[in-house]
Amino acid sequence: MADTPEDSNEQKDGPTLADGVRLIVLGWSATLLTISYLGIFPGMKMDSTFVASLLTGAMAGFGIERKSGNVSKKDSPKIPTNEK
Repeated sequence: MADTPEDSNEQKDGPTLADGVRLIVLGWSATLLTISYLGIFPGMKMDSTFVASLLTGAMAGFGIERKSGNVSKKDSPKIPTNEK
């Protein structure tokens, strides 16, 4: 019996291996950033921007994004004219 297109494109509803890896990276990077900012290990040197980018990427993979609050857009600057 030949496979129908519906059988070959079937997706699982539960968590996948990719979700597990993203969750591990999310926890690992959040832990490292917390340790870095609290200064628990003063001799530990690391590039926190790299770890922060991993954290941001893992969060984006789960659909978590940063909200910019109640910041209103600034108006464009007014250019004075020389009209008489």
